[in-house]
Amino acid sequence: MSSFNKILVILNPTAGQRNTARIRSAIESFMMEKGYNFVLRESTERGDATRWARAAVAEGFDLVAAAGGDGTVSEAADGIMRSGGRVTLAQIPTGTTNFAARALSIPMSLRDSLSVIETGKSERFDIGYLPEHDRYFVFIMGTGYDGRLIHDTPAELKKKLGFIGYVMFGIRNAPSVRPVQMELEIDDEVKHLRAHTVMVINIGSIQSLGFSFAPDIDPHDGKLNISIMSTRSWWGTLQMVLRILTRRFHGFPDLKHVKARRIRVTSDPPFPVEIDGDPLGTTPFLAEVIHDAMPFLVPSTYSRDSYKPNPS
Repeated sequence: MSSFNKILVILNPTAGQRNTARIRSAIESFMMEKGYNFVLRESTERGDATRWARAAVAEGFDLVAAAGGDGTVSEAADGIMRSGGRVTLAQIPTGTTNFAARALSIPMSLRDSLSVIETGKSERFDIGYLPEHDRYFVFIMGTGYDGRLIHDTPAELKKKLGFIGYVMFGIRNAPSVRPVQMELEIDDEVKHLRAHTVMVINIGSIQSLGFSFAPDIDPHDGKLNISIMSTRSWWGTLQMVLRILTRRFHGFPDLKHVKARRIRVTSDPPFPVEIDGDPLGTTPFLAEVIHDAMPFLVPSTYSRDSYKPNPS
C-alpha cells in the first residue's frame, strides 16, 4: 500500500471532454475522505505542469498526480526529471486517449484511478532523452511520417478522436509518403538506407488491449525500441499501418525493428520531428535512454515480468 505525506494534484481543465468542476470535486472529495495532505492546482497555460512538478521536491511533495491526458503526464514527467527524478508520478486519466495510463494499467474510471493512490506502488521506468534539445520523453518520439502527422493533424481532430484521429489522418495522407536518404547511428553501428519514418519508442504497448507499436517493448530494460519504415507506395503504407495495429511485426521487409541505448538520425532532406505528440523542429536528432530514471505509481498487481517473453 502506498503512503504519501504531501500530494500535488495538477489538473488540466482543457483535457478531454469531461466536466472539469465534477473532476475537481471528485478529486477533492477523495483526498479529504482519505485524509491526505494535498494541494490542487489547475493549469492555465502550457508549461504549468512542468514548472510545478519540477518544484515539487523543494515544496515538500512526494507525489505528483497528473489529472489530464498524455500531454499533462509528459509535461509533469519532464518537470520531475529536471529535479532529479525523486518524486513519484501518478495518473488520473481525464484526457481523450489516455495512452499513458492504459500502458501502465491505470483504471480509466475516475474513482478507480484515484484508488491507485491509496493501494498502488512506485515502480521506476526508463525515460528517453534528447541531449541536444534538453528534452525528455516518456512514450514515443520520431521523425518522418509520424512527425508530419503530429505537425499536420488538426488540433480539433486530435482532441475529439485522440489516437484514432491520427490513424484516420495518417491513412488519408498515406499516398504522400516517400522514402528519403537517411543515416542512422544505432549505438556504435552506422547504417545508410532509404526510409520515410523512424520511431523511437520507450513506452508503447497496452497489454490489456493487445496493442503495441513494436515487438518486445519493455520500459525497464534500459533500451529504446526503434522502428524503421520504408514503404514506397500507398498500398505498402496501408499494409504497414494495418500490420502494426494487428501486431504482425515480422515478415514485412519495409518494417524493421531494433533495440539500442542511443540513436542519431540524419535525413536528406530534413524531416519533421515529434516528441510525445509535440512538434520539435527537424532532423538531425540524437536520442538516448536513461535507465530506471523516475518512478510512476502503478496498481499493486503491476509486474515488470509481464514484459518478458514466455519461455518456449
